[in-house]
Amino acid sequence: MTSTAYQLIDTPEAVQAWLAGLEDAPCLAVDFEADGLFSYREKLCLIQVTDRGKNRIIDPLAVPEMLSGFAPLLADPDLPKVFHGADYDVRLWKRAIHSPLRGLFDTMIAAQFCGRGQVGLAALLAEFFDLTLDKRYQKANWGKRPLEPGMLEYAALDTAYLIPLREILEKELEQLGRLAWAEEEFRLLEAAEPSPPKTPSCFDVKGSRRFAPRQLAALQALLEVREAAAAERDHPPFKVLNNAVLLAWVENPPRSRTDLLATPGANRGILGRLATPVLDALEGARTLAPDACPRPPNNGPFEPLTAAQEKRLKRLKQARAARAEQLQLPVGLLVNTATLERLTRQEPEALPDAVEAQLKNWQREVLGAEITAAARG
Repeated sequence: MTSTAYQLIDTPEAVQAWLAGLEDAPCLAVDFEADGLFSYREKLCLIQVTDRGKNRIIDPLAVPEMLSGFAPLLADPDLPKVFHGADYDVRLWKRAIHSPLRGLFDTMIAAQFCGRGQVGLAALLAEFFDLTLDKRYQKANWGKRPLEPGMLEYAALDTAYLIPLREILEKELEQLGRLAWAEEEFRLLEAAEPSPPKTPSCFDVKGSRRFAPRQLAALQALLEVREAAAAERDHPPFKVLNNAVLLAWVENPPRSRTDLLATPGANRGILGRLATPVLDALEGARTLAPDACPRPPNNGPFEPLTAAQEKRLKRLKQARAARAEQLQLPVGLLVNTATLERLTRQEPEALPDAVEAQLKNWQREVLGAEITAAARG
């Protein structure tokens, strides 16, 4: 029997009792919630675990030591862990605890290999269990306390049906002969690592490419003011000042505090607190030495495909499309266009090694021969 009833675990004693009860668990359904939309330093705020039909919601903010106790279970490759759309969860977990996550089964990947067009959790729960997800809490602040009962009920539903969903999809994959394909993707997903911290760059802002070096210097200075304010207040940068405001200041720099406080689209209180550093940043950019202004990185000249390579790429896409139609799978799932273009640029004698290096095992099994034949014409 599947239920969405849950137990909230937020004391050391409850954590110890729960962990002790997991020693003989045959399978765990797991999900994580974070507060990336509400804080500068994203935190792991909630852990949902379903085991043998019982849903637990663990509060790591209340009992942070539980992470080290849970880590060996998540690292155990012999204990299956069922996630849905686990790419974010794997990276979040590794960032929080620097510990591996193994034994993963991702129901979203499984649904993709089963040929389903709708692979979101809401769509799968509706298809198999006639359930409708309440979307009110999709962008909730999981870092706030206390959590509303509705938020906890929503969180419990994220894992309550994952184990029976896994059983359905795994059986279907076996019947299709695609279980090994999905399992290869699961192992690759386990190896995903969180991105290293990144400093703000004016070249990452959409719309900045039209700016001259002096304007890029102004944008870079404004980004650094925003970043410092976001870190100090523990807010996401976009909630301090959005990019549209920064771009407007670059194009029409405010000359005084009064001008700056009249900026549309920004909180007046934030404008008041940041008026001096913003004006100083703009003035510093205005007087910056020309050779110190940012310039777009030189990634080398772009080499367009030759006429022969264009024909080769067309053949590769046709081969991919034909195989995708046979398998009733999206073409992008079989192999993405960027990979096909890289193969297109290979010399014929280097093609076998390129196919070996750039395609996954299941991709070579499904499409390797067709790609090689099509590339050679």
